[in-house]
Amino acid sequence: MKSILLHLAALSFASVPVSALTVGFEDLPFPPAPDGTTGLQYATASGDGSLYSGIVWDSRVIVVGSQYRVDTATPGPLFGLPHSGDHFITNETSGDGGNGITLATTMVLTGGWFGQVEYYGFGGGADAITIHALNGSTSLGFVTFTLPDVVSGQPEALSFVDTSSFTALSGITGYRIDHHAPVPSADNWVADDLRFAPVPEPRAMALATGLLMVGFAAWRRCSR
Repeated sequence: MKSILLHLAALSFASVPVSALTVGFEDLPFPPAPDGTTGLQYATASGDGSLYSGIVWDSRVIVVGSQYRVDTATPGPLFGLPHSGDHFITNETSGDGGNGITLATTMVLTGGWFGQVEYYGFGGGADAITIHALNGSTSLGFVTFTLPDVVSGQPEALSFVDTSSFTALSGITGYRIDHHAPVPSADNWVADDLRFAPVPEPRAMALATGLLMVGFAAWRRCSR
């Protein structure tokens, strides 16, 4: 009976979608040149606006090529480093400091790679980010991460920010990314390879729960 119960449990969890999604910004229809940038809404398919990989992205999200430099005359250091591939994202900072970047999705953000930028070789951008899981405009929980600054005058290798604690939350409708600027105008961060897990469908969850309850009841009868 114990083996039957385990088999039922395995079937129940197998019925729940478990495939994850990593958004790496490498399959955009209209990506910027390696040494350029463009708004994400202009890099997606025509008519899709800011919809990409099933997520509605803030209009201030910018796609950056791996060879982009703010100072092209000297030339200065690279602006940032991708975690993989040739593209990553940053936050546009004109007017509002680039705070409160939003992503609208019911998928669970389980982590992503974030890092500091470099402008002209004498100071980087934001030194910390805070990612909020949202229900509407209400924060359900958040994760704060200090962005390492290891190599002076150069962009930093991206670090993994673990947000798997969001899997314990319910009712997620999106996320907000805030940052801390160590000095005025040091507002940018970069990110790549954001990881999302789908929310199990209610019918699949109900089936999983039902099968486990049937198995548990059968185990109770046989153990008496």
